Amino acid sequence: MKTADPTLSEWIAPPGAPALDPGSLSLGDTLSQAARKWGSRQAIIYRHQPAIADVAWTYAELNHHAERLAAALIATGYLPGERIAIWGPNHPEWVLLEYAIAKAGLILVALNPLYKINELAFALQDSRAAGIFHADRIGVTRPAEIIDQARRDTPALRHIHAFSSIWTELIPRAPDDFPHVATDPDATFMIQYTSGTTGVPKAVRLSHRAIMTTALNSYRMWGIEEGSRVCPGFPLFHVGGSGNSIPGAVAAGATVLPLHIFKPHLTLDVLEHERCSTFVGVPTMLIAMLDDPSIAGRSLDALKTIIVGGAPVTNDLLKRCRNIFGADVINCYGQTETCGVTTTTLSTDSADKKTRTSGAALIGVSIAIRDEQGRSVRRGRIGELHYQGPGGMQGYGSTPCDGDISDGPAWIASGDLATMDDDGFVAIVGRKKEMIIRGGENLSPVEIEAYMKEHPAIREVAVVGVPDEKYGEVACAAVSVRSGMEITSKQIREWCIDRISLWKVPEYIEFLDEFPMTPSGKIQKFQIKEEMVQRLNLA
Repeated sequence: MKTADPTLSEWIAPPGAPALDPGSLSLGDTLSQAARKWGSRQAIIYRHQPAIADVAWTYAELNHHAERLAAALIATGYLPGERIAIWGPNHPEWVLLEYAIAKAGLILVALNPLYKINELAFALQDSRAAGIFHADRIGVTRPAEIIDQARRDTPALRHIHAFSSIWTELIPRAPDDFPHVATDPDATFMIQYTSGTTGVPKAVRLSHRAIMTTALNSYRMWGIEEGSRVCPGFPLFHVGGSGNSIPGAVAAGATVLPLHIFKPHLTLDVLEHERCSTFVGVPTMLIAMLDDPSIAGRSLDALKTIIVGGAPVTNDLLKRCRNIFGADVINCYGQTETCGVTTTTLSTDSADKKTRTSGAALIGVSIAIRDEQGRSVRRGRIGELHYQGPGGMQGYGSTPCDGDISDGPAWIASGDLATMDDDGFVAIVGRKKEMIIRGGENLSPVEIEAYMKEHPAIREVAVVGVPDEKYGEVACAAVSVRSGMEITSKQIREWCIDRISLWKVPEYIEFLDEFPMTPSGKIQKFQIKEEMVQRLNLA
């Protein structure tokens, strides 16, 4: 660690920090390298998932299929730098397409499979996609029909392919020889649309180098290596899936077992029967698995590490993971704009660090917690987290990063409020836009949620700000209760009063059976806020 003033909330990566770097390799090159080193090892496995047929590809097979498909894409007329969208859940073809697109020198546009027609049309038009690959079905939806309607406003879109056409049309027609495409690792490889927990999505551009550097170093710090068996709970359109879990596993020589869709009992089937050593997901997924009746009697002794992000880990969740899974929990924090990982704890860190923070900076990453004037705040004070490192985005849409680049890559303002302790560990206290201002006092929803989650009857909680005539804004807590347990709003309020300052206690406590979630497992607070305002007649 290097910082000019150790009392300031800064963690500056020293020059020559021992960060792993892909060098001259693009994402596609790393698969070629993996096939040479571990050709007969299993790379991708899809099993125990009723919605799709079983698939198990070795590294040699995955590389062969990716090169054949890349050759077919080039023969179809795609030009280097053009954009191909993928729209569908976690099929094996998604992984195959990721590497074929990389090998062909093209750019992947990752689309949420839950998009409605207007959202799809916006993303296709905004990204200027020349082609789109879609699942043959998404639930009861026929994607081809929706794309046909959406393409009226997307003049750049020339080609539409079903996943099934990869095997029936494209690969059979592919030239015998793959024309290797030299790709600059600093070129854009992926466009990720922000998850939409707060509103309109933005197109985040990520380079081959940014993705690979972040994946290499996060997997190194997490202890995932050759021979590991990794089950990512994230959807592949999410940066945690296609931008970290897949490339990280391939570069490490691990076997990756993606989920077609997260369902607690099916995920437990994969973890048990495939002897997974690592699960990657969000706390809501862990809670769902731990609460699933089918967990009783399972043999999960192969699971050694659970990596979570997207929300804080409570003491109760940490203990349950250790007692039931017998696994270490690693807590991390990141954003699409930083290829998914900015900070992380280690398996050796204390329970206090894992539950109260999201860890210290990833290798090679610099962090500063700054005030409104852009000055680093004192340790322990709240400010906005800023990131600088090799995993930073190239910009939104066609706009480059506008941060300060005087001392290296652009500094990226996260929009997240955080503190840094004396050891350099970062605690996220909320979104800048979600901070509740009650009569001039700032309330952190994350802080209030952390205390409320310690109640044994509370399964999940989300705190949002709602209008108030006297204070301008007050806290409202939406609560879901654990199965088989009962609790009243009065009891919850009394619990809070005993643990936090009275002015932080939510003015309203409302119950929800289910929370609106993104496919990546994050609570959509803007929807909860809208429902609470209507329910309480505060509009």
